[in-house]
Amino acid sequence: MGEPDRAERRKAAMPARRDVVAAAVRLFTAKSYEATTMDDIAAESGLSRRSLFRHFGSKEDILFAEHDSLFDTVLRYLDASPEDDPVATVCAAARMVFQGYVGAPEITVPRFQLVRAVPRLRDREIAMTARYQAAFSRYLARGETEEPRILAGEALAASVIAAHNHVLRSWLRDPRRPVPWERFDHAMEFVTDALGAVLRDPKAAAADTQPGKVLVAVYPSGLGDEEIVGRVRDALRRDPV
Repeated sequence: MGEPDRAERRKAAMPARRDVVAAAVRLFTAKSYEATTMDDIAAESGLSRRSLFRHFGSKEDILFAEHDSLFDTVLRYLDASPEDDPVATVCAAARMVFQGYVGAPEITVPRFQLVRAVPRLRDREIAMTARYQAAFSRYLARGETEEPRILAGEALAASVIAAHNHVLRSWLRDPRRPVPWERFDHAMEFVTDALGAVLRDPKAAAADTQPGKVLVAVYPSGLGDEEIVGRVRDALRRDPV
């Protein structure tokens, strides 16, 4: 009885993960990311140094801990979702991610600023984005054997990520505004319109393999998601397929 009781007491005394992240973000903002140490974060969050390292391996792990928890939640949601409307499921998953960000502005807003100030943090964010895109692609490709539908799933996953980031970043730059849920839904509708039809209707996939008019867009590397989406939209308006 003694050991389990002590373990339960230690667990109860452990600050919530979100509280530890919030404490770290406060220090990163006040002192700078580079100047803040793990000892500083342990003191600010009321943890021992040993406990902090046991739950978080580094400052970077702390800063992105909410990312990892949210990603695990999204994976469970995708695994448990029926396959009758995979496009709607992926859009709902993207909405969950968006809610995770806008629901914790005390963490996500300063983290957005930190990521843009510290190059190696940008690498971690890019890797996280790639994980979401891969998860969406895998879900959309489940049971698919036709190349057009597999390709449509990969393109749709990338488009959903781009649309999500486009709306989220615009809000993070001015979080005093109301959360743009309507704009988010319109962005999802915009990127899923054509590709979603291919995934929902096998006849659309077959039609897409027939010769026809094709829009080819080539852009320089390094463009952000917002600029890519904007250029594709402008190209479609000028020369509709």
